[in-house]
Amino acid sequence: MTSLQNRRIHLVDIENLAGEPRPCRATVETLRTLYLHLVQPGPRDHVVLACNHGACLEVGLGWPGARLVVRSGPDGADRALLGVLGSENVEARYAAAVIASGDGIFTQAAGRLASSGLGVTVVSRRSSLSKRLRMAAQQVLTFDWPVSEAEAA
Repeated sequence: MTSLQNRRIHLVDIENLAGEPRPCRATVETLRTLYLHLVQPGPRDHVVLACNHGACLEVGLGWPGARLVVRSGPDGADRALLGVLGSENVEARYAAAVIASGDGIFTQAAGRLASSGLGVTVVSRRSSLSKRLRMAAQQVLTFDWPVSEAEAA
């Protein structure tokens, strides 16, 4: 069995991080750079990005190498990520989870992951972080958006 030490899953609600349902490629690229700087994913980590069908091309081009899950409708990206958490045995496959969203819909999942022994980090825009989600996480990293070019570099 593979060691889980330092292996993380990154669940990225790109719509929430961008503050819009259809971020352009340049916005996704800037958020990717910012995220990589804040979180520093390891070589064995898995990044899962979620968006609606109308944004998938721009999101996929803006964050190459990530797995893209697509779901449209109200809270579609959120529900796509919750589907990954609910059906892919995350607790057995990873030592930690990073939830990149400020949406309170992830509170219960974050609590469940933490209860199972996973480290849970939340990454969010400072202005959109749910108080309940903040409380469920063991670590919280926030940023202001939009960022200046100097901050994104």
